[in-house]
Amino acid sequence: MTSTDIDPTCLAIGRAVRAAREAAGLSTRALASRCGISQAFVSQTERGITAPSLSSLYRLADALGVSPASLLPSTPSDDVHFVGAAEGDMVPSSDRPASAVGRVVLADQSRDLEIYEYRASATDDLDVWFQHPGDKVLFLIDGALRVDFAGRPSRSLRAGDCLVHAGDVPHRWQVEGDEDVRLLLVVTRHHSRDEQS
Repeated sequence: MTSTDIDPTCLAIGRAVRAAREAAGLSTRALASRCGISQAFVSQTERGITAPSLSSLYRLADALGVSPASLLPSTPSDDVHFVGAAEGDMVPSSDRPASAVGRVVLADQSRDLEIYEYRASATDDLDVWFQHPGDKVLFLIDGALRVDFAGRPSRSLRAGDCLVHAGDVPHRWQVEGDEDVRLLLVVTRHHSRDEQS
């Protein structure tokens, strides 16, 4: 692979991971161990050869003590920012082959704000638990979705429903029925329970 074959987004993510790892004083082996991923994957990510899935991105950010948004290429932090329907990087939700794919609508480090649009079908593999600091707002546009929480009751959402929850509660999604799901996910680091205590 030549340097012209490397995706600019992957390269930007790789540079951010490397900078955060070096700032934390970690080797690639130590970072891989903290995240439960291979050292080769960390190295390939840092060189821009491999794009991490959303679950890997969150594990890397958690191990590095930074926000996931800080590892993504930052969008301009103008007072007014427009993102067209065809814009935004596509990111798989997990490292599994049949995982749902999300579009990064906004990753604004200055506001600690991430916005994703997800589309998933009943055949997509969503069986990945997420847990991270901050708050989540999930607005279901189409379809039916169940959100499972570790140690708490699940919530079923229909089109038009909105769910807000703390990101530090382990959670995962499951498409209900045969209709495809489309949702908007907003993640913020503001007002998390850890920061309030």
